[in-house]
Amino acid sequence: MIVLSQVHPKVIGTLRNGGGMNDDEIIRCLSFFELRPYKKKSFFLTAGEVCRVRGYINKGCFRRYTTNIHGKEVILHFAMEDWWIGDLESMTQKEATVFNIQALEDSEVFCITQEQHKDLCKVIPKYALLHELKAQKSHFASLKRLTLAQAGTPEDKYLSLLRQHPELFQRVPMHYIASYLGIEPESLSRLRKRLSEKEKNLNHRQ
Repeated sequence: MIVLSQVHPKVIGTLRNGGGMNDDEIIRCLSFFELRPYKKKSFFLTAGEVCRVRGYINKGCFRRYTTNIHGKEVILHFAMEDWWIGDLESMTQKEATVFNIQALEDSEVFCITQEQHKDLCKVIPKYALLHELKAQKSHFASLKRLTLAQAGTPEDKYLSLLRQHPELFQRVPMHYIASYLGIEPESLSRLRKRLSEKEKNLNHRQ
């Protein structure tokens, strides 16, 4: 049985403030999930398999990536506490995924099947509404990432990531950040140095 002391404050905050649930409702909601541990470097999902469960991160950090035709890993995005991971298309269509989702830290994930999730939405309407709102927010965020990936420069993507999720830079190795930006680690080092010097010059002028 899930107890609140096991649940990350961000998850509790979302369910309580965003979903309007009290503690009993939060525990009831999370009882539909199975809390699974994932060791650092282990996989939640690997390319070629069918996604059987979706995951709601309770603790930890993951990367979602594919491998291009040249055999090089391409990181699409990162996910931390209070984020969802999985491949909904693979799950609903029962088709093999093209994504890999790997833990970058020792992590914990609330896992739930598609059938269990449907039951949860029926039993707890507050959760159903919250999930719909989060799904919309996630969709819009994905569109922004796609637009930035196609039209933005590495510097644009770097600054966007730094502005929205500064904690990632304390938790994710820089060579993974470079992969996400679509540049080599050496180029990221030069980018960071250039931006640091620009900030110093700006502060000096002020």
